[in-house]
Order: sequence, then structure tokens, then C-alpha cells
Amino acid sequence: MISKRKQEERDARKKRIIAAALTVFDRLGIEKTTIGEIAEEAGFGKATLYYYYPSKDDVYIEIMITGWKSLWEEIEEATVTDKPPKKKIFEILQQVCKVVNNDKNLYKFLFTAPSFIQETEKLPWKTYQERLYSILQIIIDKGCSDGEFIDLKPSIIMQAIGGLFHEMVLGNKDTLSEKDFELMISNLLLNKS
Repeated sequence: MISKRKQEERDARKKRIIAAALTVFDRLGIEKTTIGEIAEEAGFGKATLYYYYPSKDDVYIEIMITGWKSLWEEIEEATVTDKPPKKKIFEILQQVCKVVNNDKNLYKFLFTAPSFIQETEKLPWKTYQERLYSILQIIIDKGCSDGEFIDLKPSIIMQAIGGLFHEMVLGNKDTLSEKDFELMISNLLLNKS
């Protein structure tokens, strides 16, 4: 059995490796980054890095799991309220803004990383990603059926919301103002009849 102190040290090392990987991935790109460069950035030897992550793919996967899981956990509460769809979507997007702004480097990576892993099996972070997307889809469908949103193809609405996520990350938006949200909703989603 590992002591609490040892576990805390291991967790701290893993966080340091992930932070270093994000820095190097941002600077060099995923494909050009080596385990040695991540280890050097983290201030560890390669052996230490390999102890925690046997490959660059494992580092990449850990980053994706960490980011998507954290995002889901932070917005989950906003998804289960009894508020109308328009208000619920706004609150979820506001929470996403807060989460993204707490770790822009991580979410820039999450939202812009290419499909680096080529495996066809289910990737572990997809559970959180799919949960978020399906909840948003349910809220949008409810808004459409209630007449709160126009009845567009759901994929178009999801692309608009995805574009908003990217704008928050890449456009350095600190928050989504209610005015900006209202403008987006009125131009795209609101039923004007």
C-alpha cells in the first residue's frame, strides 16, 4: 500500500508532466514533440516520464481525459436544472467560459488538437465529450419542441455552439456576456414567429 504522501508526490509529478507536455505541444506541435522534450520541460529524466507515461500517446490521452472530465464535472450541475432551454444553454456556456479561462492552454489543446491517436477503439475521454454533446442536443431539441428555438437541423445548432467554444478559447474571450449570447440566440435559434 502506498502512503498518502507518496501518492501526493506521484500526482504532483504527473501534473507537472502534463503541464510540460502542453507547453511543448503548443510550441512544437504533437507530431514533432518527443518524450525527451517533455521530460526536459518538466525537469525530469526520460526514465521518470516513462514510469508515469509509457508513450507520447499516453500523455496525449491523459491530457484529453483530464480536460474533458474536468469540463464535464464543472458544467454537470447546470445541465440538470429545471430552467427553460435558452437559460440552461446560456448557463452551461457561461460555466464553460469559466472552466476554459482557468486553464486556457489545456482547452486550447483540447479544442484544436488534431486526431493524433489513430486507434479505432473507444477513446476514454469520448465518454465525457459525448455526454456533454448529448446533453446539449437534448436541451436544443427541447427548446425546438417548446417553440423556444427555431427548428433547425440539430447539427447546425451544435456547430454554432462548437464555434462559440472555439471563439472563447482562440479568441481570448474571458466570458460570454448575456448580450452576446442573446444576439447569437436571436440570430440563430430564437423562434421569431
